[in-house]
Amino acid sequence: MKSMGKWGICILLGAAALLLGSCQNSRMEPMEEKESLNEVVQGEEREWVVFAESLEGENEEKAREMAVQSIVRLEAEHNGNVYFGSGIIWDGDEERIVIATSGHLLEEGRLFDVIFPGGKETSGELAGICGEKDMAFVTVQVSWLEEAGQKATVVSLHQRIFDTLDGSSSLLALGCSENGVGDQLRRGTLKEKAWYREEFGADVMILECESQPGMSGGGIFDCYGNLVGMLEGGSGNSTAAFSMETINEGYEEVFGVKRDTEDYK
Repeated sequence: MKSMGKWGICILLGAAALLLGSCQNSRMEPMEEKESLNEVVQGEEREWVVFAESLEGENEEKAREMAVQSIVRLEAEHNGNVYFGSGIIWDGDEERIVIATSGHLLEEGRLFDVIFPGGKETSGELAGICGEKDMAFVTVQVSWLEEAGQKATVVSLHQRIFDTLDGSSSLLALGCSENGVGDQLRRGTLKEKAWYREEFGADVMILECESQPGMSGGGIFDCYGNLVGMLEGGSGNSTAAFSMETINEGYEEVFGVKRDTEDYK
């Protein structure tokens, strides 16, 4: 497994340890192209799948309350070692929700648990791992949400607000601890909006904030509650993240569709 160097974040349960690597070409074949899962207008609530909406004004407390509902914890196993990371509820329709996460979490490990806010858990299915980008996608059936009484909140995307991000923008990094879901919060600011890093296979955003083990695959949110990126790794007080546009590129690679980030209220 290729080392991620100083940006790597180990994710451990108990004494089990696994060195994390960047994504290589061990991906599954992309799913057959179909209509976008995001045909429901953002903000519309279905029985079990909710599309979040951007707040009208910046409010860190409300943004965090909204964002944490879109974070899950993923648990995997490799050679007897059990480890965990974070994921983002990226999209959904009547049949399934799609979770985006870091590719190194599932590149060689076997996914066996997806834990939602509130603690309910189920097995998920690996839909695919990107060929170059350190990114993977997992699906969970809506039928399980119904049986478990678990709502899934799909992240809000807002292109215009994303385009205006700069060094003065306050950002929230959310991920998981060993026993929690979305319980790890780090506040940060944007240092670089697009910086190519070979170990991640794409441009990454660089934030001025620390990150902790298990937060890899978690979300970077603005104070309107919109997703702006996915946490990939950290070194000292710098954290690397894929932008929401790069996540959308990975989504298209695996599913053949993109989420619409242009139509917003």
